[in-house]
Amino acid sequence: MVEQRTENPRVGGSNPPLGTIRERLMLKKIFLLLTILIICVSCESPTTITSRGLDSDNEKEKAIMQGIALETYYKRVEKLNNIAWPILSSSLDFCKKDITNSIGIEVISLNEIDKKYKNAASEKIGLTSEPQILYVIKSSPADVSGLKKKDKIIDISSSEYSWEGEDIVDNSRKRIFGEKKVKVRVKRDNEIQVFEVNPVKICNHRIILRQDNSLNAFADGKNIYITQGMLRFIDEDKELQMVIAHELAHNIEGHIEKKTNNYLLGTIVDLAAAGAGVNTRGTFGSLGAQMYSQDFEREADYVGMYILANSGIEREGVANFWRRMSVENPRSISYASTHPSSSERWVNIEAVNKEIDKKILESEPLLPERIQIED
Repeated sequence: MVEQRTENPRVGGSNPPLGTIRERLMLKKIFLLLTILIICVSCESPTTITSRGLDSDNEKEKAIMQGIALETYYKRVEKLNNIAWPILSSSLDFCKKDITNSIGIEVISLNEIDKKYKNAASEKIGLTSEPQILYVIKSSPADVSGLKKKDKIIDISSSEYSWEGEDIVDNSRKRIFGEKKVKVRVKRDNEIQVFEVNPVKICNHRIILRQDNSLNAFADGKNIYITQGMLRFIDEDKELQMVIAHELAHNIEGHIEKKTNNYLLGTIVDLAAAGAGVNTRGTFGSLGAQMYSQDFEREADYVGMYILANSGIEREGVANFWRRMSVENPRSISYASTHPSSSERWVNIEAVNKEIDKKILESEPLLPERIQIED
């Protein structure tokens, strides 16, 4: 028996034949291609015959630009770390246990350069596979000992270790020199020389330059990041030192960890609400992350000024940084979200400067005032 089916218009008709579907899809594709073709043909074009350089010249210029970019970047990194050194070496009481030993050099080799930039690094900066000193921080133990930029390092040793090759780059960057006298054997102008260096204690927070044009600086609990945009914007070294001290204060006060914990507490509320059938869309997690956000910024400004004072850095006029920032972002003069307004930050920094000056006159310890917690 053959089953017969009757179409029911109230339920829906039968499926169209397969051939019909394919024809419709083909027509849509043809229409789309015709539309694209019409638009392309209708686009306006230049009216001059442009002179074009040779591809080989283009490749040469690309290498030159890469070299200039690398050289400029490393010069900025050197400047940034020179400016940060007085802060890192004078803030041991603030950094507490997060302290290491350093001799004040940055070591680099061609092996760690991205392959796209290796030719430029070799030709413009003179890097090779041998570890060499990228820069020596002024007034650091390495500088006092006589080590210089571009010295090729053969080995670094003390009574506790001996480094060669890439271990020199890795271990020096990790700042694990130890407390004992260090011998650095280098090749300079084809002559081998040995330098003895006494490491000093510094705060173990790396200063990192980000290739970012925004006016920004931030901390992650361990490192301090300054953008190239911020570096170009700042007029005076003491202003940049204020920014570095502010970010260091974020790290040593544990603000990043506190904000993470606040976020997790808010997320617990979101999860509890979800268990009860309410979708909060992460609202309480977001609220938790922003809890005390402005107060953390105020505390970083406050502690940062004490860090500057203990580092012997001039504080007069550093608050004007916020006046110039308000020019770049006028909305920040009165509007505040996660950060205090620019006007408030200027006023607060002037207030803490008066507090510090008073303590200096009265020979009091230059330490931030803390909330007294009763037992």
